[in-house]
Amino acid sequence: DRSIRVWDVSKRVGVQTFRREGDRFWILAAHRTQNLLAAGHDSGMIVFKLERERPASAAGPADKLYYVRGRELFCHDHSRATAGGTGVDVP
Repeated sequence: DRSIRVWDVSKRVGVQTFRREGDRFWILAAHRTQNLLAAGHDSGMIVFKLERERPASAAGPADKLYYVRGRELFCHDHSRATAGGTGVDVP
């Protein structure tokens, strides 16, 4: 059904559902020491933290990466990279 469902195994209840309309999920990877999951879909990937139950970051169009730092949403623009830099962070 084009979704990823996060379950609380001890309570046997669904906690969160991530959907991508028009995309299919193909791969799922977990970080060894942190509560991070990465899921690859047809048009990119999404990385999320389990304790927050919302995406920690998501790849956007035109070389942009959206991520949460603290309580703010940032956009890292790779296309605005300067010589020797990796891009620009925009709150």
